Amino acid sequence: MQEQIYLDYKEKVARYISGRVPDPHTVEDLVSGVFVKAFAALPSYDAGRASLSTWIYSITRNAVIDYYRTLRQFSELQELPVEEEGIEETFLNAEMLTRLAEAVPVLEKRERDLIILHYYSGHTLKAAAQMMHISYSYAKLIHGSTLRKLRKLLEV
Repeated sequence: MQEQIYLDYKEKVARYISGRVPDPHTVEDLVSGVFVKAFAALPSYDAGRASLSTWIYSITRNAVIDYYRTLRQFSELQELPVEEEGIEETFLNAEMLTRLAEAVPVLEKRERDLIILHYYSGHTLKAAAQMMHISYSYAKLIHGSTLRKLRKLLEV
């Protein structure tokens, strides 16, 4: 039964996670983790409460949320390597980091990927642009518009 569940849902789970996490190695780790959790909890699965796909989707969604929580907690312990002046001061306090983590999923995929690569992973905009297969000038354009969007989302 576990093998069939894995075969039926592996690609769907991987697509969902890869749409939210830019690093392919992290995606693989999270996909594996989803199925480890699902198989460990399979005896307690109640088909009367939710379909199997809904149940697996919930585990997958929670895995992505947990990943970003862990990433945020880890980044709070480190000094964030950023080039731009001004925006990093806005995001340094813990409350603002929490609000930022909640706002990131609202962004479009390309915006989210650029912000995560640059601020969470510490890559320069130029390196992030290369990873995303876009020009540096386009990355700067996306970066500026995304920061403006985030500022609006984070305004009190």
